[in-house]
Amino acid sequence: MNRRMRSLHRSMGVAVAVFLLLFSATGVILNHSAQFKLDQRYISNDWLMSHYGIGDAEADISFLVNNQIISQFDTQLFVDAKPVTHLDRPLVGAIMLEDLIVLATDQALVLLTHEGEFVERMGAEAGVPAPIQNIGTYHGEPVLQARSGMWRSNFMLDVWEPMSLQGVSWSKPHPMPDSVAEELKTFFYGKGVTVEQLLIDIHNGRILGTVGVWLIDILGILLVILSFTGLWMWGRRL
Repeated sequence: MNRRMRSLHRSMGVAVAVFLLLFSATGVILNHSAQFKLDQRYISNDWLMSHYGIGDAEADISFLVNNQIISQFDTQLFVDAKPVTHLDRPLVGAIMLEDLIVLATDQALVLLTHEGEFVERMGAEAGVPAPIQNIGTYHGEPVLQARSGMWRSNFMLDVWEPMSLQGVSWSKPHPMPDSVAEELKTFFYGKGVTVEQLLIDIHNGRILGTVGVWLIDILGILLVILSFTGLWMWGRRL
């Protein structure tokens, strides 16, 4: 019986020793978190970001206009990584005129400056034909493809005339460049996970989620059992 108890004691001791080593090391480091500025140091490892639910910045759709990426995330419109305005309808196209960037949803046009500043929204009340399916340019003038046909206007966008044209440069979606995607990822999710948060989660087992919390509980119980078995064997020697 005494031999079995010693064997069990040693086995539990190894498991608890690993836990105590990790627990003590993270605890000591966390005690000096302010000195090490651990709350200002970030880790952006892909696996870790995914583990914390920090995903990639995937736009609903994006267009390249004037060497700038126009993208939509749900209702939020971005020019590169700068939030500009909200759109209540999906973006279907974007073009550049002489002094404006013209965006098209299925129900309206949204005008921006070349720097990406919001100017105005133009809908049916301004004579814009809808529903819009695409937007393009023909010799520098805006053209809309609507359900009712093709419409062309001037740079003032105040009069739309139905007509049939060949050779229109239609707007097409453009892939999100990696550099802009990284900036948007920072905008949505921050710089990553702080070293302090990571150490806290390792310290309390939450780095493994619910399983980690239960593991800490089990190791705590093993530590209690180890203490009792150690005292029992010590008492047997007296």
